Amino acid sequence: MNLSAKPNRAPGTSLGIVLATYAIAMCGTTMPTALYPTLQDGYGRSTAASTQLFAIYAIVVLAVLCVFGSLSDAIGRKPVMILGLLASAASGILYAVAEDAPMLFIARTLSGVCAGLVTGTATAYLTDLVSSSARGASISSAANMVGLGSGPVLAAFLTYFVPSVPMIAFSVHAVLSGLCMALLAMIPDTAAHRGLGLKLSLPLIPRFALRDYCVGGLMTLGFAVMGGCTAMTSILVVRAFGITDLRLLGLIGSLIFIATTVGQKTCGKLVSEKAYFGFAGLVIGSALISLAPGLNGSAAVMVYLLGLLIAGLSHGALFPVGLGIVLRRIEFRDRGSASSAFWVLGYALTALGALGLGWAGQFVGESMAVTGFGVAIALCSAACLLLHRRWTKTAPQGVPRR
Repeated sequence: MNLSAKPNRAPGTSLGIVLATYAIAMCGTTMPTALYPTLQDGYGRSTAASTQLFAIYAIVVLAVLCVFGSLSDAIGRKPVMILGLLASAASGILYAVAEDAPMLFIARTLSGVCAGLVTGTATAYLTDLVSSSARGASISSAANMVGLGSGPVLAAFLTYFVPSVPMIAFSVHAVLSGLCMALLAMIPDTAAHRGLGLKLSLPLIPRFALRDYCVGGLMTLGFAVMGGCTAMTSILVVRAFGITDLRLLGLIGSLIFIATTVGQKTCGKLVSEKAYFGFAGLVIGSALISLAPGLNGSAAVMVYLLGLLIAGLSHGALFPVGLGIVLRRIEFRDRGSASSAFWVLGYALTALGALGLGWAGQFVGESMAVTGFGVAIALCSAACLLLHRRWTKTAPQGVPRR
């Protein structure tokens, strides 16, 4: 059997299990989002330290993607997914029993290991199953964002309704991770071991696809917004806006992920044809985010949430298109490596956004830091728009455009 050939369309059961597994794995990575103020107070952490707790996750994801990004191409998709879920379950258990800040950082590190192993692998797995780079990018992006968006809500509501069990959300997620491992064991792999020996390597893009990677990479800028706002939103909402209801914090923490998911479904086609709409949306959303801390009362909250909504919709429309561009000419045997290379860029921006905003907040305060962050992202979005127009206009003949 030639395992490097394109597989036949898989049954819906396999597709559903991989989608659910991907979403549940990602759900665990954002569970702390709504709980950052609680963790900050309970463990005596500064704003910078709280955002570092988020950023360490993104940094670990980067490291795992760089070292193990092509692992699923060598040993198969299922083993790598199961390893990621084991890390996820261990992370949940550590969160549930954590007694000090170092244990939180270890738990967060394991969460990053999970995301690093699962993200690129699940993208390649789903692309294999549907035999289409565009559709694979679309559904994997949706699963990613549904999982990320459900994390803050699940953690907030479980903690609110079952306050007698600290960190109950993480215990529940550890159980769900175990269930996913059992389900994965029941379905076929799409890239079984090639018998070539294990050779770890950086996730690389073939030379002929470098232009595609650059064009698609510009569409990942929204990850910086997600990183910064996910790390800071609940702290800003509590400290500057005075909202302390845990349920509201969970919903607000999920807003940008929900908007991103909606943006994929409603605006993706438009942005694939006219990318400037997506970049323009990032400019507008980031500008609104920068304005919010300077306002008072409900106006500040509404403008901030509107900015998150517009930025999320724009990011959701942009990055799946970028992922599809990166994968459109990549052969089956190299999809795991190529998709990991794309996510390396996304998580680098995620870490940069979280760390930059956290460190700035320590020196100038949360409100001023958010204002500067929004202005910086708006300017970068405008620059990406100009670069995108230039690079796509000079695309060589025979290279399909999105």
